[in-house]
Amino acid sequence: AELGLGLEHVTSARVYLTEFERDYQAMNEAYASYFPTDRRPARTCVGVTGLAVKALVEIDMVARRP
Repeated sequence: AELGLGLEHVTSARVYLTEFERDYQAMNEAYASYFPTDRRPARTCVGVTGLAVKALVEIDMVARRP
């Protein structure tokens, strides 16, 4: 936000889920609600055994400055 970037500038995302089977569908629906159908960034979803401080989800995004 400090650089004037928003979700419209996101070009790719990596989503890490500790409970992939359980949470994938809900995460996918939530993720889709933030981006227009014709402008969704590239995305990779990865199942992991653990994240920092017992988090269930971690999302890493890359944005391009116009």
